[in-house]
Amino acid sequence: MKRIVIVEDEPLTRIGILSCLDWTAYGYEIAGQAANGVEALSVIRDTHPDIVITDIRMPKMDGLELIKVVKQQFPNMKIIVLSCLNEVAYVKTAMKLGADDYILKLSIEADSLLEV
Repeated sequence: MKRIVIVEDEPLTRIGILSCLDWTAYGYEIAGQAANGVEALSVIRDTHPDIVITDIRMPKMDGLELIKVVKQQFPNMKIIVLSCLNEVAYVKTAMKLGADDYILKLSIEADSLLEV
């Protein structure tokens, strides 16, 4: 079973991601969740997930900094960015830092999230 950590500062959005799928039915376990990059690093170090799903704009440490640190410390960890920001600069930066995919929250569907 692949382990996932979800990093999202908006509680309702985080709940939506958690509840949009029966994750275990597809072979995934939600190993943890965090409201910002600082919390996420602690959860990631404790749980060693296979995949991190993160927002970009968050307090304390944003998603771009989180991607940078995670890729330095855990280079094989997969990172998927979920963001409301449809700005090319954010997409390019996230991908250059090592994100594996970038999905807009407004267009997300459970099937497309599973596909990624």
